[in-house]
Amino acid sequence: MAKPLLYSLPLLLLAPPLFAETQDPATDAKRAQTVADVIDRPGVLTPAGQFGLEASLNYSQNSSNKVSIVGYTVLPALVVGLIEVSDSDRTTITAGLTGRYGLTNATELEIRIPFVYRNDQISARPISSGASDETINKDLDGGGIGDVELAIRHQFNFETAPYWIGSLRIKSDTGKSPYEIDVDPLTNVLNDAPTGSGFWSVEPGISMIYPTDPAVLFASVSYIYNFENDFDISGENANIDLGDTISLGAGLGFAINRDLSLSFGLSHQTILKSKVNGRTDDEAKLLQLDSLTLGINYALSPTTSLNVSAQAGLTEDTPDFQLNVRIPFTF
Repeated sequence: MAKPLLYSLPLLLLAPPLFAETQDPATDAKRAQTVADVIDRPGVLTPAGQFGLEASLNYSQNSSNKVSIVGYTVLPALVVGLIEVSDSDRTTITAGLTGRYGLTNATELEIRIPFVYRNDQISARPISSGASDETINKDLDGGGIGDVELAIRHQFNFETAPYWIGSLRIKSDTGKSPYEIDVDPLTNVLNDAPTGSGFWSVEPGISMIYPTDPAVLFASVSYIYNFENDFDISGENANIDLGDTISLGAGLGFAINRDLSLSFGLSHQTILKSKVNGRTDDEAKLLQLDSLTLGINYALSPTTSLNVSAQAGLTEDTPDFQLNVRIPFTF
């Protein structure tokens, strides 16, 4: 599913880059905004009547190792039954094109179209039966359009800090859902790589930005509500209610000079339990996702900047590593 906190964080280096422009007192020319400009001009959304585009590329790597025991223990060190060890590695590359338009100096609209490539390598073998070869070796490779997103943001105040920005994001189900892909009955693994979640969702959120020269503090909170959907699974109709997500984030951005700024932040997500046909499975559990992000933003020209951020997962369910490169430019 799409990176869930990306559009709820303040519009700094952990979120869509700042598109508002400011005046350079020396040259009186328009320039791409960095963290330093937030202190001079508190408006952080796309100015009225202006249009911006952003090209982005996200690389995500995640691996998982699991040991399953089917049997019973006679002594603490003696197991009677089958022990199976599985390993899975997932690589996801998402290229996105985002357009933003300023309705007013305080309100902007956004549309994002992602294209997803995904490769999953899964292998498993029993180690208690003396098997030397892997019993499962699956390589999924595929891609296509992901879940298209629409968003609206509004900045509530300009005169005094902290500045508050409200947002509402709507995610579609245009990507290929994992529930629409057949499962290999021998390996219990999907036959193709999904590119979307298969659910419509809505995400209201609010962000806070507090400039304190030469830094900018920011924090955010959002809630992702997923709408239920019906799928045909193994010839039976199933109503799936994907667990909602509570997102929190906070961090610090600071300016090195007028063109270069750095940031770091922490984000947390709690994914609630999912339901199938109105009931929660006994094996369902809450997922806790925590990550640390470091970013750098550099103004390449008066209307273009380069944003690079790296994210490290801090909990078991979080992707191990993500690298995100964004190049926004305004017209």
